[in-house]
Amino acid sequence: MRKFKTLAMIGLLAACKPAAEKAPADADPAAPQMPEAKADGPNAATTAVGLDGEGLRFIDKTSGRTSLLAFGVPRVQAEAALANVAGKEDDRSANAECGAGAMEFTRYDAMTLNFQDGKFVGWFLGNEPGADSYSTMSGIAVGTTRTEAEESVPIVDLEDSTLGEEFSIGTGDRVIGGIFAPPDAAKIDALFAGTNCFFR
Repeated sequence: MRKFKTLAMIGLLAACKPAAEKAPADADPAAPQMPEAKADGPNAATTAVGLDGEGLRFIDKTSGRTSLLAFGVPRVQAEAALANVAGKEDDRSANAECGAGAMEFTRYDAMTLNFQDGKFVGWFLGNEPGADSYSTMSGIAVGTTRTEAEESVPIVDLEDSTLGEEFSIGTGDRVIGGIFAPPDAAKIDALFAGTNCFFR
């Protein structure tokens, strides 16, 4: 999986990422550019994907009708649904030592789907190419400023979080978590919901 832009995010999910391959000795020292996000699934032109505390919400761009891909559906169903919009997955990985127990992951550009026991249990949206394809129904997205977010939803800051400038929006089963980017915590750097591979 790609590394996140901030050191805080690198530390946060380092255990969930496969080890990077060593570069050849004669490799160009310049960092390679991030590839463009695909968003080339067969339904990409007609369907948007919304972030939801209960899963992912698919929105018909013409009618505005929505349908929820809820946590708990089989992995194959979740992967097929997102691939119809985001295109083919970039990679799959697994981590047997997550705080919530062994997990598997499927990544589509900036979006990672999380699975346990063959079921869709969570998602994580990082600050990477393709992140701008996703937002909550109230318009909260990676890159949204704290001021903009506070104008549309109540934000609860989580004090003393080991994840950094962590916050949550929503209540009950519909909570979405997030992290503001250091050093000034002015913009959202990541969003997530459900079960994630965090070490608190």
